[in-house]
Amino acid sequence: MRRGFLLAALILLAIVALRRPMFDHVVRQMLYPAPPVTVPSPPPAPLEEVELGLAGGIAASAWAYRHEGDGGSGAPAVLFFHGNGENLATLEWSGLYDQVAALGVHFLAVDYPGYGRSTGTPSQASLTAAGSAGFEWLRERFPRSPRVVLGWSLGAAVALQTAARHAGELDGLILLSAWDDLGSLGKVHFPGWLVAFGIKDRYDSAAVAPSVDCPVLMIHGENDDLIPIDHGRRLAGAFARQPRWLAVPDTGHNDLLARRRVWREMQDFLASLPGPAAGPR
Repeated sequence: MRRGFLLAALILLAIVALRRPMFDHVVRQMLYPAPPVTVPSPPPAPLEEVELGLAGGIAASAWAYRHEGDGGSGAPAVLFFHGNGENLATLEWSGLYDQVAALGVHFLAVDYPGYGRSTGTPSQASLTAAGSAGFEWLRERFPRSPRVVLGWSLGAAVALQTAARHAGELDGLILLSAWDDLGSLGKVHFPGWLVAFGIKDRYDSAAVAPSVDCPVLMIHGENDDLIPIDHGRRLAGAFARQPRWLAVPDTGHNDLLARRRVWREMQDFLASLPGPAAGPR
């Protein structure tokens, strides 16, 4: 039986190798399932449409919000990255913008290349480039504000890559349902050989975590079966500076942001941040 299984695995591997372009497409669709939902232009008020120019003529679409109650005091400016099955329009449907605005912050929500109105193709390189462009825009628009990057699920991986690129310029990082490494997470759901062969974008969050020198908040559902909480705990242990950690009981992956405790924790974290970092202004 073992010999038969090995033979079947070798045959499957040969089929995959011969049809590599098709296989790559399937893997990409699984990792980046951009929803077929039209993103309107312009966005509903009071949101503002922003276009972020990337290398190669790619344009990443983003929606911005200015906190009207700022009064010039420098409310936190938050850069937000969504999950892999969302876009700017679905976030609006879910009411997420209202929830983020209720934190008393300015924010910029970025659609990944290949999502919504953004051009290009999604990949670790293109998503990270969009993240950096969003950070630069937010820094220029709100120079007196503490700068915070916030991401959920895939967005947490993008947020951490962005934070690592801008170490010393960031005042806070919030990671919701984060993984340590996409390869190790993939092995939870698929055979190891298939992960090694098929996943090109690694999003090795644990490798870049030590370079982040700002306060970090990590929140994870205890019952998350898509990104098990152990992956979040391993990532928390990779930071040079111990993150503020919250495990939310009786909570999985997709219902994390429905918990009031999560929003209270983010509110408290934002209120605890010092003034803007001394990085480039």
